[in-house]
Parts: sequence; C-alpha cells; structure tokens
Amino acid sequence: MPEGDNVLQVARMLARELPGRTLDLVRTKDLGELPDLAGRRVESVRPLGKQMFVELEGGWTLRVHLGMHGTWTRLHARERMPRAATLVLVSGDVAWVCSRAYRAEAIPTGALRTHPRLARLGPDLLAEPAPIDEAVRRALTPAYANREIGDLVMDQRVAAGIGNIYKSETLFECRVHPRARVHQLGEDGVRRVYEKAAELMRLNLLIRGKGARGNRVPIRRRETPTTRRLWVYMRKNQPCYDCGAPIERFVQGDAGRSTYFCPRCQAEPAPLRVTGQF
Repeated sequence: MPEGDNVLQVARMLARELPGRTLDLVRTKDLGELPDLAGRRVESVRPLGKQMFVELEGGWTLRVHLGMHGTWTRLHARERMPRAATLVLVSGDVAWVCSRAYRAEAIPTGALRTHPRLARLGPDLLAEPAPIDEAVRRALTPAYANREIGDLVMDQRVAAGIGNIYKSETLFECRVHPRARVHQLGEDGVRRVYEKAAELMRLNLLIRGKGARGNRVPIRRRETPTTRRLWVYMRKNQPCYDCGAPIERFVQGDAGRSTYFCPRCQAEPAPLRVTGQF
C-alpha cells in the first residue's frame, strides 16, 4: 500500500533516470498510445503526497496516483509488458512501467492548478520544511471539529501523504484513540499527530531505501538489524507490544478503511458533558 514516503522514494529513483531523456512511446491503460507525447523530453519528476508528476517539455504533465497496489518496474523495451500496466514510458531500449495504479493521465501543465483532484490537495508532509502549521490550520477548520481523528488524517485535503499504515501507527504512538474527535484533541493534540506522522515517514526513508516497487518497510523503534515491526497495523487480536491487550480493528470513514488500535494504550476519551439549566 504505497504512501507518501514510498512515492517520494520512487520519484527520487525516477528523477535520477528520466529527466533529459526523450520518450519514444507513452501509453496509458485507459487511452492506449499517446502519439502527441512521443518525442518529448522529460523535464522533471516530482512527488506530492501520494501523487507523482512526470513533467514533459511542451507543456504536458503525466500524473500518476499509485492507489493501494501501484508499482513501478524498469524493463528492457523488448520485454513483454505486464498485463496490468497502467502507464508505459519507453526511451531507447529502456521501459519504465507503472502497474496496477489507481490512475495515470496526461494533463496540460497549465491545467494542474484547476484539476478537480489536485486543486484540493493539502500540503505534502514530506516537503522541506514540513508544513505542519498549514496542516493543523486546515484540520482545525470549524467544519471538521466533530470528525474522528482517524478519519481526518486520511483526508488528503488536509495533508497529503498519510495512508492506512501511518494513520494507525501514528495514533498509537501518540496514544490517541482513532475515534477521538478533533475538538477533543485541541490544537496541541492535532499538531502532535501531524508532527508524528511526518516524523515516522521521514524515519522510514532513513531506515532503509525502498525499491521502485514501493514495498513497505515496517517502522519501529524496538528493532533489530533483521526485524522491524509495526505496533498495531495488521495485528488484529495479537497482543500489544506495550501492554499485552489484544489489538482491535474496525472500519472507519466513508471509504471504509481499516483502523487498528490498542484499546488499553489508546483509551477512548469520555464524551463531553453539557451541564446547566435550560
């Protein structure tokens, strides 16, 4: 499940190989071969949260969203392309193939600012410096006051890059119940969550480089050279490493995404009581 740090790592690899190359072929799963893009030189590769942009000369940009299963591989141009290829870029005898991605499309570069998906994206938590203040400002929008924090941190309009793994792991490390409401956490609590998410993603980049296939490297502070483990993610019914309570899982948000947590370490906050005469 590629998240912001995976996308950044893959973008760094592609940025070492693609810029300056002239593309002989560009093909997407939805539209087939795009002859208007052949012969264009790649100018840059850059990430934004879970999105990646391959910018071409002449005012065109390829936007790639890896979704939950997207991977990149480097092949010889004469090799058989994967059946699940979402985007194929060929230059000379090398092919860069993105498979099983959620979306790949060609967009006029000038239209990126008004793209219905991209215009709403929040700041990238892996940007330098990390835009924590802007993420917190967006999270504290009055309309979000009653949202569950486990749902809010997945909202790419608030901050781009956090996925299911970092949601569960961040909230565990912050000792925050995923059903806690934003107004219950307050500004300090919300800030702590986004700071921890950014910290974990950067730590994962430093611990071990990931290949272009975007495989997840577990993140842990209690690690040996050969074992790196997750606190709660995908550990339903297994004992918490800290307290021994069985890890629980529930489905959260409109998208129905899995959330993992320790019911003892992440105690659910008591509901606010309203008192007074009416």
